Amino acid sequence: MTKFAAGLTVSGILGFLLLEALKIVMVPVAAWVLSLLVVVVKIVLVALVVLVAAAVIGVGVWLYKRGQKASAEA
Repeated sequence: MTKFAAGLTVSGILGFLLLEALKIVMVPVAAWVLSLLVVVVKIVLVALVVLVAAAVIGVGVWLYKRGQKASAEA
């Protein structure tokens, strides 16, 4: 019975120490993960803006050429 109680005590102490270590380590890890997420979201948003701008320019050029062709045929 004493070995069982000693095992529970050791595992409790180790669990407590592990929890305290995780409390110290998780704050910078969480900040790092959040900053990485911010960078990824910013890159995705910039890529979307570039794609939309390219699409708008492409549609504008297509409409211009279509208008030029229509006026040449008329």
